[in-house]
Amino acid sequence: MKSSTDSSGHVKPRRLSCAALCGCLLMTVVLVCLVRSTSNSVSTLSLRLFIETNVSFPEAVEEPNAERKVGTTSRPFSFEEAEVSDVSIEDELLESGKQTMVLPQPWKGKQEGSDSNAAADAVAILHSSRMEQQNESATGNRTVVLQLQYEGKQRENVPNTESPIDASRVVCDFTSDRSDTCWMDGDVRVLGRSSTIMLASPPTDRIPTENTTWKVKPYTRKWESTMEFIKELTVTTAADPQQAPMCTVNHSVPAVFFSTGGFVGNYFHDFTDVIVPLFMTVRRFDGEVQFVVTDLNNQFFDKYQPILRRLSHYPAIDMDADDRVHCFPHAQVGLTSHKELGIDASRSPNRISMNDFREFLRTCFSLERRCSTGIDQQARIKPRLLLILRKGSRSFVNEREVIGMVEGLGFELITAGPEEAKNLSSFAQTVNSVDVLIGVHGAGLTNMVFLPANATLIQIVPCCNLKVGCRYIFGDPAPDMGIRYVDYVIAEEESSLIEQYPRDHAVFSDPLSILKQQGFYPFWDIFLNQQKVKIDVRRFRSVLSEVLHSHVKY
Repeated sequence: MKSSTDSSGHVKPRRLSCAALCGCLLMTVVLVCLVRSTSNSVSTLSLRLFIETNVSFPEAVEEPNAERKVGTTSRPFSFEEAEVSDVSIEDELLESGKQTMVLPQPWKGKQEGSDSNAAADAVAILHSSRMEQQNESATGNRTVVLQLQYEGKQRENVPNTESPIDASRVVCDFTSDRSDTCWMDGDVRVLGRSSTIMLASPPTDRIPTENTTWKVKPYTRKWESTMEFIKELTVTTAADPQQAPMCTVNHSVPAVFFSTGGFVGNYFHDFTDVIVPLFMTVRRFDGEVQFVVTDLNNQFFDKYQPILRRLSHYPAIDMDADDRVHCFPHAQVGLTSHKELGIDASRSPNRISMNDFREFLRTCFSLERRCSTGIDQQARIKPRLLLILRKGSRSFVNEREVIGMVEGLGFELITAGPEEAKNLSSFAQTVNSVDVLIGVHGAGLTNMVFLPANATLIQIVPCCNLKVGCRYIFGDPAPDMGIRYVDYVIAEEESSLIEQYPRDHAVFSDPLSILKQQGFYPFWDIFLNQQKVKIDVRRFRSVLSEVLHSHVKY
């Protein structure tokens, strides 16, 4: 047969010799091979066109229904459709052999969820106390996008070339008083909406009579009643590995599962319940780790992006809103946690300490001062003091008098209220620039994590009999941060409670009886919500004078 082509591009048959026919078949085989080898580049080009023309993303760039083999997974890359207010383009392509991939810069969707600042300022004043708070979390059907490239570092999309995992196992620890955790090695498959993490490969250390299912709530306050509102995850092993759900997204990095419910939204709890435990849990992975989040709080991810994007190089997965089966070679369910706003280096992975955490924060926010070097009197440079001003509860009744006294002592005074502290990046810079930080007990003192070493934290402790609890929250963590700690306990005469209750009332004579008889909420309402502070400036001046003297360099 012979063929010819008309003007419309259609092929008409014509005669060919046997040799020509063989040549055509050979060329066809070569073309098929070439198309296969460049298919990923075509997908990347299509993705770039979608981005540049502001067309919605397709569901995900992945291998649909691909059966996963342990130890031979590819790097994750999945972006789901989202409401986009501002989409910018990453100009540089990341090469991996013959493949290229375009990574978009982060976008911001609508911020959803509520800020749970209401009653959580000092919930840990008594370690055994209980509080209930349901956190509204946004669980839209999308992934939370963190910045994927920073500090000029380009990450190649290189498939995992490690040898297959030798051991397949699940190891759970329920002995900690702060959090339950499970570590999984092998063919880990995540069934998002069913809240299930399954080990599909048969455990190498399991005998038939042993447990095959564990329940974990991945939040680090297991003694609190707020745990009732944390989604429970099921860790299990497949009864029949051949019947395990097929992978739709393959990842080559470990997964870490945690919740942003509970008291998240309160500044203190953001750090002590999530950020510090998350740092301790994942720092050893150097960003090569995938966050899988339940009880998703979008505002948390937006506010702490400078921190989170350095802990993980990948978009966080909203487990509650993802129907796909994500597969990993390793996973940790739940975060490791030791104490309030602190790390026990003797028990942490790679002996990570709070000094490591603070050094990490210096990198995240480009903080210049590593240490407060003391006051050089000859240079006549005033020491800088930051006074945190509250509004409403635990605020200063005589604020102007306190400010005048501080300035009269010779400090360069900086005052900051809620508005000044809203921008985390700029406020971290402010805190790092001072030598002394003062505030009445509350979440704002959490900013001590940004202080330079050898700086001083002064906590003003409300009346009455709250010193031990307040020291537990902010005083005990200070030495591990290299920070000096001083507390100033409000006397009855300095408290607004003196105007509300007679001097022989249990509020003054036996405060803990109110906790025992009426419960935590009435206790909280009286001593923290109702109380305001009228500082005795003469008495407070003597405390500040000692602090000033301790910073003088002779």
